[in-house]
Amino acid sequence: MQNELMNATSIVALFETNKEQRRTFVDGLVHEIIEGGKNPIEIHTQLKAMEDIVKDINSRPEYKTALLDEASKNGKSFMFHNAKIETREVGTKYDFSMSNDSELDSLNAQKEIISAKIKERENLLKALPLSGMADPISGEMLYPPIKTSTTSVVVTLK
Repeated sequence: MQNELMNATSIVALFETNKEQRRTFVDGLVHEIIEGGKNPIEIHTQLKAMEDIVKDINSRPEYKTALLDEASKNGKSFMFHNAKIETREVGTKYDFSMSNDSELDSLNAQKEIISAKIKERENLLKALPLSGMADPISGEMLYPPIKTSTTSVVVTLK
């Protein structure tokens, strides 16, 4: 286990770089792919695995606690290697459920009704033929929405 940990931390240490070094790394990797030296699917799955690893590490409460504890030893803001480190409040959320505000409750109820009506109308418009259709109430010509999409490679790690 200790040997695996050393390998993991050694690998992570490879990315202690400044902005220019990271840009050079990205440029070099993309160039290598474009020139045919690397399989883009292989690189993409490796990058997806890296994203998954970062997401998993950042989701661990014990990691977050250790990180905050260590950062607090250095004050609210400090430099570490090539990074400015700050501790601050982020993701502030408000829970209004205990506010006992009937006006807010009424507005939220109206919002839900309006959102449902919008969704219903959008579904109606999606179902229209390309040639359009006259609205039976207003008589105006209605047309389906313009649909756009982007083709992408989706990776599901196993």
